Amino acid sequence: MIGRREFITLLGGAAACPLAARAQGADDLPRVAILSPDLATADWLAVFMGTLGELGYVNGRNIKLDFRFAGSRYDLLPALAAELVKARPAVIFTSSGPGAFAAAGATTSIPIVVAPTGVEAMEQLAGNFAKPVANVTGFTLDAGGGVAEDQLCLQLLKEAAPGGSRIAVVVNPDNPGWRDYPNVLNAAAPGVVLIRVESRGAVDIDRTLSHYTNGTVDGLFLGDDSQLAGDSSVRARVIEFAREQHLPSATTYANYAREGGLLSYGVDMVPIFRSAAEYVHRIIHGARPSELPVQIPTKFELVINLKTAKALGLTVPQSLLARADEVIE
Repeated sequence: MIGRREFITLLGGAAACPLAARAQGADDLPRVAILSPDLATADWLAVFMGTLGELGYVNGRNIKLDFRFAGSRYDLLPALAAELVKARPAVIFTSSGPGAFAAAGATTSIPIVVAPTGVEAMEQLAGNFAKPVANVTGFTLDAGGGVAEDQLCLQLLKEAAPGGSRIAVVVNPDNPGWRDYPNVLNAAAPGVVLIRVESRGAVDIDRTLSHYTNGTVDGLFLGDDSQLAGDSSVRARVIEFAREQHLPSATTYANYAREGGLLSYGVDMVPIFRSAAEYVHRIIHGARPSELPVQIPTKFELVINLKTAKALGLTVPQSLLARADEVIE
């Protein structure tokens, strides 16, 4: 997978293309607008762009890419979406729920592809999964049915570390999708006190974590926000803090466990971003959102880090290990 640094290099190349493209009639090229909260999502956006390349698209030659990143400021997304709409793109792609609502607020006619967002948010945006009635289609983060992936992930954390009675749930207060947390997770952790912990990511994660030392909590659940679990620097700091404080921790972002967290459970994002690029391709060639059903994920990954479990003095139940897609020794 292309990482953050490689993506920034790739983005730099994309930004340079319009100068050459103008000589080739850039105004006539189909525009693809890309709206994202931050470059913290670079690894997944790189999958999206790589798939566009596999489909034959070259920025400045047969497509024009317009990027807008909010720089960790969700409140800037509506204005950025309005900027993109003014250029009349063929399609808008966004990698977050807040981005999707911002784009939908800016246009009711330009097709919008979202990858991914929660089921409830997509229900509001698309209206109908089989045949979207609005200008929005895309992919959800969970399969619905009452139990979301974050609830399942928290249940797995409790199963792996049953002794915890107070778990800090780290959320980004600027992301409206986390407004009702941790209350929505209560059913997933009966007998456990869930404590809302607010952080906007790298700008304040150290200060936030400093309030939860010396046994204040028994575990950590990191929200899968682009500024939190989606940012490699924040993941690294939380993993370090959890190790220092001897805390089991989890999130829905798979790389978390691979990088040293105790466990992660969530949707495999690579197929989603590849499929999103294919939806964009189909829209460029005339498909309407109503012809592109909203897709729910079918593949989830449970990753358990036994090295971390050993350092925490935990014995992960064999029943849980047997369900893991990947066990890190």
